[in-house]
Amino acid sequence: MNDKNIKSGRVNQKLKTQKKILETAREMLVSNKDFSLDDVAAQMQISRATIYRYYANIDILCLDVAISMTNKDPEDFTEYVRGMTLSQSLLYVQDYFNNLVQEHENQFRKYLSLVLDKSVKGESAIAHRGGRRPRTLEIVMKPFQTELDDQTYINLKNVVTLLCGIEPLISNKDVSGLNNEQSNELLKWALEMILRGVEADMAEKTNPTL
Repeated sequence: MNDKNIKSGRVNQKLKTQKKILETAREMLVSNKDFSLDDVAAQMQISRATIYRYYANIDILCLDVAISMTNKDPEDFTEYVRGMTLSQSLLYVQDYFNNLVQEHENQFRKYLSLVLDKSVKGESAIAHRGGRRPRTLEIVMKPFQTELDDQTYINLKNVVTLLCGIEPLISNKDVSGLNNEQSNELLKWALEMILRGVEADMAEKTNPTL
């Protein structure tokens, strides 16, 4: 098993644990009873240390639950992108997440502000993120994994994550003064340019004499 598969396995296990935390917290929210991170951990029969690695406080967890209820399940993307090329699949994922954050912009901004507040206080921001974009991209890119070298696979997954979601929307609107439509067009153009380069590189490696 190569390093890419080992790393992917670890990421998938962490994401499964986080998904279970969200499902448990969602069930507890439905009960309309107050609960803490410790209560969620006890319900799941995991340690306090484990749940605190994923969520710093109950506010971030509850907001993540609310956001997760607006999201498609990452596993379902296998069907959504069936028959698409790698580029088409990645553009589909980008379009989905960019439209999602625009529909729920205030909610996503609130969530990001809570996470950034934790990072300012010296905590690792990555520990409090939902990880939906990387998880979705892992699933969408899996059928094409053997067509990409390890570094290209990692770079492509990271750059698509960079070009969708709340962070680029904030930059485009608050810094560049773009509206939602202009932001989407710019981000799509950027990803298309990158994908053309990747496709050209793949073609050259497949047919070096061309």
